[in-house]
Amino acid sequence: MNKVLRLLCLILIVLMAINHKAILRSIFPLKYNNLVYKYSKQYNIDSMLVFAVIKAESNFNENAVSKKGAVGLMQITPKTGEYIADLMNDKTYKNEKLFEPEMNIKYGCFYLKRMINQYDGNIELALMAYNAGSTNVNRWIQSLGNDFDVDLIPFSETKNYVKKIKKYYNLYQYIYTDIDK
Repeated sequence: MNKVLRLLCLILIVLMAINHKAILRSIFPLKYNNLVYKYSKQYNIDSMLVFAVIKAESNFNENAVSKKGAVGLMQITPKTGEYIADLMNDKTYKNEKLFEPEMNIKYGCFYLKRMINQYDGNIELALMAYNAGSTNVNRWIQSLGNDFDVDLIPFSETKNYVKKIKKYYNLYQYIYTDIDK
């Protein structure tokens, strides 16, 4: 029995080594790819960053609802949704529509790009703002300077969020190097 178990483990290791990207692609999928490509292109954001945000925020569950009331794939709160709708002059906005993948990804990409622009292309600061709000990020910049380490911020949820998305972003870039985005 011991030999059989060792042989099975060896076969599994060999298969993983041969086909590790296929395994990673099943864990880090490109769900809703047409919408992600459409809106990441429209708002000039790396699509792999958007996939990383969706993976971290909702694990691609369009019906996800957080404890704080954020909803959908990119976990947008109704308050933020209303803010985005005002900025986009979207008269058709309704909170329930945030559960629709197209609206959620469109609004999420718009808002993420707005945060990226607000922080002069600094993805880390933009992700902090996406998670904790720009008011908090601006406070941290005032007290810590413009180029501070994420470990210095007082919100552990935001620290972990930024680290998780950076890890997912790097993985998406690695796994899908062969994909024309």
